[in-house]
Amino acid sequence: AHSSSRHSVEPVLECRQGLLDWFERVKHSRGMPWRGDYDPSLSPEDQTQRAYEVLVSEIMLQQTQVATVIPYYKKWMEAFPTIQSLAEADIEAVNQRWKGLGYYSRAARLLAAAKQVVNEMNSQFPSTSAEMQKGLPGVGRYTAGAVASIVFNEHTAAVDGNVQRLFSRLLALHAPLKGNKAKQGLEVVWNAAEELVQGVPVAGSLNQALIELGSTVCKPTNPACGSCPLRNSCSAYQLSRGSASSSVPDIEDICGLCDPFPDASTAVTRFPMKVEKKKAREEDSAVNVITWEGNDERMVLLVRRPEKGLLAGLYEFPTASIESSDKETLDAAIDNLTDTYLNLNDSSTGSGCMLSPSQPGSILHIFSHIRMTYHVR
Repeated sequence: AHSSSRHSVEPVLECRQGLLDWFERVKHSRGMPWRGDYDPSLSPEDQTQRAYEVLVSEIMLQQTQVATVIPYYKKWMEAFPTIQSLAEADIEAVNQRWKGLGYYSRAARLLAAAKQVVNEMNSQFPSTSAEMQKGLPGVGRYTAGAVASIVFNEHTAAVDGNVQRLFSRLLALHAPLKGNKAKQGLEVVWNAAEELVQGVPVAGSLNQALIELGSTVCKPTNPACGSCPLRNSCSAYQLSRGSASSSVPDIEDICGLCDPFPDASTAVTRFPMKVEKKKAREEDSAVNVITWEGNDERMVLLVRRPEKGLLAGLYEFPTASIESSDKETLDAAIDNLTDTYLNLNDSSTGSGCMLSPSQPGSILHIFSHIRMTYHVR
């Protein structure tokens, strides 16, 4: 058992300047084109432009590494240099520029946010985290906090996965931060981050320093504790060295949030608490690849997926979900797709058509939460 005071952010407050000094030295080392200094003299138009640049980078960085994002960001800004130019684009042009980054719903949300700013907000980007979360599609607490602090110097936290891991170690918090039991643990982390950002001259620098530290130093495995500017205030680091307080806490001060450790390891990497990943569900789909060949051309039939759900709004071959991949079920699904899209019973469309079925095959595609097997005909 340990005292709940172990999870106090007070020791970290004393090391903030060291963190900011460290960030000043490393902030341009990864060559991120969207990273710049806070400028309080920007006009409203320039603030909107800066907010747009930061928003694009933050949306792209969701579930994607910095090195991968940099070339995509540069090409995006060439195609859509302003929020107005993005708002005037259609989803096909946007998806074309997003091609290769995956998670296309991010691109759709970015387009929707641009249209909202231009069409409903008189091309003026909201200046607070609360306004962004309320008014911009797809902008949650982290993204709003990042943009608001970096561009508008709002003193509000920005906690992504890297910062969650960092604070779980700074506070030695062994509680779920993912899944349906994560609410209390995340509340502790967010409250600590909010407290840390108060009182610093430039809120965005503090938030970016935490993100940079979490992603480059306080890594999931092999963290570089020796080069961490916060190591002397890090509870997990002190525990790993056996230098944390071992006194027995008063019963009313015992932490009721942390789970017991699963083994005797004292490594910093005990934090954050490991949560068993939910097994990806298995699904099957029948796919009918329909081509039409004339004398000089060949066309392929594509249909657009619904605007919500998996691969929302993207084009695909005619596809149907199936309960089983046995031959009878698959044949029935393919026949139904053929009837739906070729309509061979209609004399006006079916006349003169000759079907030449191809050899079937199956392809496994792994999404983040689904193992999808496509059975192709």
